[in-house]
Amino acid sequence: MADVRRLARNIGVDVSIDNVTFLNLKGRVDNAPQITPNKVDSTDVDTNGFTSAEITLQSGVLTVKYNALINSGVPNPAQEMVRSCVAKFGDAARLYVRWYDTDGGLDAWSARSIVELQRSSTNVPDLMAMQATFTLDGTITPIANPFAAALAPVVLTATPGGAGVGALVTITGQGFTGVVLATGVKFGAVTAPVTAVHGDSVIVAVMPAGSAGAANVTVTNPVGVSNSLPYTRT
Repeated sequence: MADVRRLARNIGVDVSIDNVTFLNLKGRVDNAPQITPNKVDSTDVDTNGFTSAEITLQSGVLTVKYNALINSGVPNPAQEMVRSCVAKFGDAARLYVRWYDTDGGLDAWSARSIVELQRSSTNVPDLMAMQATFTLDGTITPIANPFAAALAPVVLTATPGGAGVGALVTITGQGFTGVVLATGVKFGAVTAPVTAVHGDSVIVAVMPAGSAGAANVTVTNPVGVSNSLPYTRT
């Protein structure tokens, strides 16, 4: 079989606040990761007249361009995670980011990063295009490619808080494609009727009957069950 050329677009990018729950940064049109060594001249008499160099530091930057997404009036949750770092300091200005081959290649890295965001298109006929710059802060770690298989859902928010039986609750996150309407959402141990699944990131469900108090939200897709999002119902 002849060699097949690899595609520049076959890079995945995920972001996380806690380095545990990652969301795929969707809408991307360009990915530009770069790890650069700091080289210092180390020439001395032992090099016998030839120059010599040593690497003393490693730095990295990942530049990502993407089209801003909105679903049923809810901005994309991964893009919102990036936006939330704007004009912040310390931990609030940083995210964990990982990037990796999606076509079978083994190149995959993870690092904490300082986040910068700017609009890269502003004319009337343009889409709302954004450019996020992740300046890698600290150790750049090689990782096993994290997307060898599809992922279970991630639940981020459920609004309004404190809903009672029969109220509509909007759930945001990722991995909602394929959720079964009849059984895919639970508040505590009770299944909630789903009125709509809006793409991959928004579900609207009806609060089922049950006692007031803790009723953590979980979502199940064909791969598995999400994290348990704390929620208190009335």
